[in-house]
Amino acid sequence: MQTIRIAIIDDHEAIRVGLASALGDPTEAVEVVANAATVADFLAADHAAVDVALLDLNLGDDSDPKDNAELLRAEGIRVLVYSIADNVRLLRRALAGGADGVCRKAEPVADTLEAIRAVHAGHQVISQEVFAAIEGDSEHVAAALGPREREVLSLYAAGLEIPQIARSLFISDNSVKEYLKRIRVKYIQVDRPAASKLDLFRRAVEDGIVPPVEPMV
Repeated sequence: MQTIRIAIIDDHEAIRVGLASALGDPTEAVEVVANAATVADFLAADHAAVDVALLDLNLGDDSDPKDNAELLRAEGIRVLVYSIADNVRLLRRALAGGADGVCRKAEPVADTLEAIRAVHAGHQVISQEVFAAIEGDSEHVAAALGPREREVLSLYAAGLEIPQIARSLFISDNSVKEYLKRIRVKYIQVDRPAASKLDLFRRAVEDGIVPPVEPMV
């Protein structure tokens, strides 16, 4: 079994030390190879060996979770938000930056390990509890998608290809492409760009269009 190399990015030393100890069982094939108080500190050090970063939302340098997630993803590192997850706005920012999942600090270590493995395997990890908090955020600005656009996005996020969506909705392939183009434009208009299929899946989850399940991408 491949060992997953972990970085813990949290501005509380006790969290970093305690979590590193909790995840230190070699039988779990997870190894903590780095820890830092900020993403800037982490990136300034040797981080080439890291597969997954456990990222707190509130760091001492007041950095934006979206920026932090983007910086880590640009390095090819998958990002699992590890936080008390009580600030929905910051959760949305991290997800918009490409975070692959959310794990609450109150969850058992076994659940954290499971989330790490899932994220490392390329899956999106958002619990029903976290999803409900995101869905119930009244301050969130959703893209103004029409009924047909939401229908197209739902099918696309579920893993259907353009010809399959066209057949399902009895429209042409070009019509599906045009709907997807409009959807992306509308997300750009609310400062939530979605260039890739996985990005569109994240937006669909954030807006309650599809449930928080593994995307078929």
